[in-house]
Amino acid sequence: MGTNKGPRGEPKRTDDYTLNTERRDLTQRLLRNPDSFQKHLPDDYSLTATVRVSHESDLDRIIYEISVKEARVPMVNVIQSFTLDPSLMNSINATELLNSNTGNTHEITLGPGKEPLGLSLSRDYILKPKAEIHSNIIKIYEDMYIKISYGPNDQRTEDYIHVRAEPSPETIEYMKSWKEDQ
Repeated sequence: MGTNKGPRGEPKRTDDYTLNTERRDLTQRLLRNPDSFQKHLPDDYSLTATVRVSHESDLDRIIYEISVKEARVPMVNVIQSFTLDPSLMNSINATELLNSNTGNTHEITLGPGKEPLGLSLSRDYILKPKAEIHSNIIKIYEDMYIKISYGPNDQRTEDYIHVRAEPSPETIEYMKSWKEDQ
């Protein structure tokens, strides 16, 4: 196995995508042109988004996950990134909302009937104490702004999608306290 190959023989990434370029791209697009995020799901693969809440000792966490599966076309060097509604910063103890797999050193390629069968990306955020969370969280916590890019460097496909993450039963129950406040 050469030094440029990953554990399953994947080539080393040579693209220019970094956490900073993804942050700039998603942040600027969300601020300047939020309608450019498609509301319909892509045809070339299956995309799911979920959100759940977990309780650990005295902290509540909210966990977001996106998953790309069932690729119907070859998807070379898949980069996944997502961010959340910017006003969630008022409810979450985090320095930023962005998450991306740009830290991967090797390409991940998906394709019809090939392994890996899918690719997931998740992030946990610590929620502020309930007393500090504004009731508008109920309207925005499901909103995810996702960028999925793939293909050779000279002909990348970049899909920008706005989805409402599917909340777990625990998350629905957790959010009920704000519904009752309204």
